Amino acid sequence: MLKQVRDEEELLLAMEISNREQQPEIKLVEEELSHGVVRPCFPSTKQSSGTNSHADDEEAKLESNAAREALLELEGRAYHAWPLRANVREGIVPTWPELLISLTVPCTDDEVATEWLNNEAVREAINAKPKNVAGDWELCTDRIKFHHDAGSMMKYHRNLTLKGYRALIFSGDHDMCVPFTGSEAWTRAMGYKIFDKWRPWISNGEVAGYTQGYENNLTFLTIKGAGHTVPEYKPKEALNFYSRFLAGKAI
Repeated sequence: MLKQVRDEEELLLAMEISNREQQPEIKLVEEELSHGVVRPCFPSTKQSSGTNSHADDEEAKLESNAAREALLELEGRAYHAWPLRANVREGIVPTWPELLISLTVPCTDDEVATEWLNNEAVREAINAKPKNVAGDWELCTDRIKFHHDAGSMMKYHRNLTLKGYRALIFSGDHDMCVPFTGSEAWTRAMGYKIFDKWRPWISNGEVAGYTQGYENNLTFLTIKGAGHTVPEYKPKEALNFYSRFLAGKAI
């Protein structure tokens, strides 16, 4: 009986080693980004194929209008349908009703806001039209038409920071709508020198995220465990870093 158990254990070990040898090599997360920062979080869950490359390489491929049009054709109905460092195409912003029936995890919880903003007493207090005139409030509605007309905002960030205005770009590291890697990429693309290298920042005696400081008063900061709406997920940490920033204190 003992010999049989040993034989079975040796067989299982041999099978495990064989399986490991046959499995593909797992690459670094950075190498698996591919279109991660230029694709929205709401289209299909089908994995992309082909050679992986860094975010900068993928964004570089979008320099031509044809490339941008091709990307929009695939992602035009998505919630966040534009790479963070490519110029936005002018025109009507796609509507997002598919969010309401999406099977993916939403980027924000609007249950309380929906209840509150559809209360007639609240609507009267904030001088909003009643529901029988304006209809129910919805997070994603197709009744309002927005237009893209500003292209890239990077020139405005560069203009203001060069004039001495302080700027803090913060992002939750669990944001499934606008990944913090994308925010970090366009912040880095400003071309400013780094004077405060990537390091943790502390809130209530614990690591609350990471930050990197650039010249011209530009700071990038992440919040650990926070989603798209940082104060909703991490209210204490959000109040902490924002209060310190407004007071001109180091984070």
